[in-house]
Amino acid sequence: MPSNEGTASVGLLAPLKNSTFRSIFFASQLSSLGWLMQTVALSWLMATVSTSDVMVALVQASSTLPAFFLAIFVGAIADNYSRRMVMIVGRSLMMAASAMLMILMAFGITDPWMILAFSFLDGCGIALSDPA
Repeated sequence: MPSNEGTASVGLLAPLKNSTFRSIFFASQLSSLGWLMQTVALSWLMATVSTSDVMVALVQASSTLPAFFLAIFVGAIADNYSRRMVMIVGRSLMMAASAMLMILMAFGITDPWMILAFSFLDGCGIALSDPA
């Protein structure tokens, strides 16, 4: 019977032994947690700005539909271009959308359609960076 000493370790947590994978994995998990917190905050903001429960539900839809519609295209982009650059572009889009929404909120501009638009852009950023 051959020994398994020379083979790579297998198991659920084996990929975490690679430091590059580990750092990207934990950074991605932290970013996704921040994105989920932002989605909850946007839903709460929409509930205070608009009295329509449909508009509150549209916040969730506008942030998750880009992943549904763009999955095939973004997967092809991630396969054909540098994954690192695709992730950077996706995270930069998320950061820009969040920063613009923050600036507009600081000036007191709170329009339900603007909230939906920036939520959609944020969803496009997460859809772009996830396959990479």
